[in-house]
Amino acid sequence: MSRIGGGLSRRDYDCIESVHSLSATGWPARVKDVAAMMNVSPPTAVGFLDKLVGRALIEKGPNGYKLSDEGAAWLNEATRVHRLLETLLARTGMSLEEACRIASSVGGDVDSKAVEKLCAHLSHPGSCPHGRPIPGGDKYD
Repeated sequence: MSRIGGGLSRRDYDCIESVHSLSATGWPARVKDVAAMMNVSPPTAVGFLDKLVGRALIEKGPNGYKLSDEGAAWLNEATRVHRLLETLLARTGMSLEEACRIASSVGGDVDSKAVEKLCAHLSHPGSCPHGRPIPGGDKYD
């Protein structure tokens, strides 16, 4: 059984999301831009980036960073889990803000079989309560 969390922190997730967002059109996601998005100092951002390069989730190029294929797949699954949990919690009557907060705190370490059962239980929703698509494939959209 695989788990999507893989021992990554919420801040690691934020770094991966930042790199994805900044490099969506290609190279580069520069250190200073990642630091600004994460609201951390550049040396702190380098620490996160180095860790994620070491885990093969991010690739370092001559001018910056981008997600590796493995990083894109990880982000896709992490986003899927978050949005499915958020959908479940919102359907119980919880506010969207509270559902998002709780999904963020528990979503990083959910067994993949449980994710599939949750998705089926929710009748395979296409979007979360915020209207954002719930990924289902191998590539982050």
